[in-house]
Amino acid sequence: MVASSVRGPAHALDGMPCQDAWLAMPDSRAALAVVCDGMGSRSRSREGARAATLAARDAWRLWKRSPAGSAEDLVRLLEPAWRLRLRDVPRHEAATTCIVYAEDDHGRAVYAQLGDGLLARRDAHGDVKTHPSKTDGFGLTHALGTPHTLADWSLAMAAPLAQGEVLVLATDGVSEDLEPRRLGDLARWAVDELGLLLRPGVALARELRNWPVPHHRDDKTLLVMWKP
Repeated sequence: MVASSVRGPAHALDGMPCQDAWLAMPDSRAALAVVCDGMGSRSRSREGARAATLAARDAWRLWKRSPAGSAEDLVRLLEPAWRLRLRDVPRHEAATTCIVYAEDDHGRAVYAQLGDGLLARRDAHGDVKTHPSKTDGFGLTHALGTPHTLADWSLAMAAPLAQGEVLVLATDGVSEDLEPRRLGDLARWAVDELGLLLRPGVALARELRNWPVPHHRDDKTLLVMWKP
């Protein structure tokens, strides 16, 4: 597994910290991967993103115990956990997107996405499938801390990662610049090159800071998890 978040040029220029966050718990039995993008217009979005990753972990630890838990159940646990993690921080000031891949202890997995960003999976044959996100129809993204319902989450049940499969999660600072046909190459690069390094996260952060797209401004987070 390799992951990193870096501050974008816009936030660096304004002296603001990175408002993305990620969390991963790779495990052969039940793994978790979370990527969150705090909304830049909200004053506490960095805290919101970090709280969302921890809330996803809180929810997953309970959800994964049951063979009957649904994708909706995971989200129903995550949302109040996020509000509790925020303590007295106003929710609307801590708005954040949230992308989750979660495996349980019973041979099942869930995709859950609220807002923009990328959740994709490359199988052992190199074929890539992207989990569809949802918008409000006006090009705006849904987020924790903004008006939304359970129906605004894009949810799906899936099989856990199998040998040779690769999972890719990214915030929109990365996903908006990626060509869909190159997602397989990105996954292969992360596994075959970064995965061999002693400090893969440091190398990935360097690549994200030196982003090759002209005039890029946003914070960037990329998380790649695979089953050897």
